[in-house]
Amino acid sequence: MMNKDQLREELDEITRIFFSAKYHELDFKYFYEQRFEYPNVYLTFQFLVERIFYASEVILIIDLCKLFGKSEKFSLLRLRNKIIENYSKSDLATYMPQKDLEELFIKIETDEIQGLILKLKTTRDQYYAHLDRTRTDFSKIQINSFETSELISIIETILKGLQLHYFQSDIDFNMDKYEIGHNLFERLNEWELYRSKYGLLNPE
Repeated sequence: MMNKDQLREELDEITRIFFSAKYHELDFKYFYEQRFEYPNVYLTFQFLVERIFYASEVILIIDLCKLFGKSEKFSLLRLRNKIIENYSKSDLATYMPQKDLEELFIKIETDEIQGLILKLKTTRDQYYAHLDRTRTDFSKIQINSFETSELISIIETILKGLQLHYFQSDIDFNMDKYEIGHNLFERLNEWELYRSKYGLLNPE
């Protein structure tokens, strides 16, 4: 049976993982989109951009697996099960009816989301954690930005609901626009424009 202090500890760790996932999901989309917005910058720094893009993708997949994998220590479904155990005898029941709690998590177990979770796990297990000799065709399990956005949205909804009901706290998970990719392409584009006009600076 989980109490409020234990829930607080679990939520703190899950929120930390979530912020990592959200940052890398935003970077993942940013580096993908800006390649087309600033093609000259992309071509100049292509190898670096592709490495950052790939790293963001890998970390995002791993973080999402931590939050959605049923056997993971800080997965959302494991958290739900720990909260629900002997719920009627827990002090948590005074803050939120069990029916409402279960409703908060229900979308995770839809066929659509379970299909995405399977793709996440297969990608992690067969390509990122280890490269299996016999593995699923990557094109069949590749996650796109629409799917990762859907998963991020589900996590955010659950965390906001738990924080609001159990701790009367309204959390804002929005990121400042300057945090997204650190405006790398825009800054590099300004530098390229300056360099093409004035040349490289000569040290005195």
